[in-house]
Amino acid sequence: MSRRALALLAPLALLPGGCVSTPDAATPIAQAETPRFDPFVFFLGPSRGEGVLDKVLSDPVAVAVESRGRIMIARHHQASWDAPDTRLLVLDQTVREEGKPPRERQWRLTEIAPGRYEGSLTDAIGPVTGRAEGNRLVLEYRMEGSFKVRQELTLSEDGTRAHNVLKVSQLGVTVAVLVEDIVRG
Repeated sequence: MSRRALALLAPLALLPGGCVSTPDAATPIAQAETPRFDPFVFFLGPSRGEGVLDKVLSDPVAVAVESRGRIMIARHHQASWDAPDTRLLVLDQTVREEGKPPRERQWRLTEIAPGRYEGSLTDAIGPVTGRAEGNRLVLEYRMEGSFKVRQELTLSEDGTRAHNVLKVSQLGVTVAVLVEDIVRG
């Protein structure tokens, strides 16, 4: 986003309705200690998401995401010793945003410590970081244009559905919110 565009959008933060609010597109799930959100379990195999994306100065649009996750084993061989193998979650997605052509993207996540994750996303500049807090998975990364993204995915008690709230902000102002339900299978 250009400096001129930022200068035009900055005053919106001062208005009562300047930020984007969270759309009521999906049924929220309460945060709980159990079940633990393990992305390697939830995203293994097919899943699909449907939601609403609300961007500042735009009408809300429908978003549908088809995903297929697989686990790969990364072997780390060193000259004099072998590091432990690392599990890698590879999540291939087709994103359909109303009014735009479908696009492909890929997540790649590894668990670096119990409940802590690092990885990449084709939409991100720099690393993706994540942490599981009970039934909630929080993912954070940056997108082109210095946009900060925070996703909070909350797992249902039976482990078959996740409620996703993704917020995009710039200079502390929320400029877009996606609310989505993701179901396995």
